[in-house]
Amino acid sequence: MVTDKPKKPKGSGWRKISSPENLQSSLVTMLNKILMSSDPLTHAGRFASLANCWLNAKRLELEAGEWQEIKNRLELIEQVQAFDSPSEANDFKNNIKELQKMIKVIDIETSS
Repeated sequence: MVTDKPKKPKGSGWRKISSPENLQSSLVTMLNKILMSSDPLTHAGRFASLANCWLNAKRLELEAGEWQEIKNRLELIEQVQAFDSPSEANDFKNNIKELQKMIKVIDIETSS
């Protein structure tokens, strides 16, 4: 006697898109589905549109990182200007550089 196992419900296909990275992932999935279809040329217009969206999402991601770096630099400049003597400012800059090196080392260790 063969018993049928209950089927698992399939996902709805919905993805939560809350960042440029999520959007890029979804776009890559759709682009791959088009490329793996039986006749990808029939979807050339959709592919071009999705590829353009992916490029824009990537550009947005890069710009967001650049803006954050600019904000960090501006904050550092404002903090340096708040010191009374140049030696205090130089000490602060050196401490910041050491902290940035430590952060990079920690990032490398955690990503490995």
